Amino acid sequence: MTYKEFLELLEELQLDLDSASEALDLEISDIEAWEEEDEIPKSAEKWIKKEKVEFATLNNTNEDNDFEDEENDDLESEDDDDLDINEEEEEEK
Repeated sequence: MTYKEFLELLEELQLDLDSASEALDLEISDIEAWEEEDEIPKSAEKWIKKEKVEFATLNNTNEDNDFEDEENDDLESEDDDDLDINEEEEEEK
């Protein structure tokens, strides 16, 4: 894997060099030095691929769909409550 591919995967995973340096226990300058090499170290390649698998697993759950439905239900309920409050205020006048 090249340095450019590594950076593209970081971006896809919404990570940055700070995250990579912390996870790999390296200085950012050490990671940036990989640009001059043909391939990144195998440990870094293994880490980024593991992160990609975990990211894909998190994004393939149904939790997001359920959350969206719940969010819409909550909004509808809040709108209904607001209508009732306004109606009560008008009735009091």
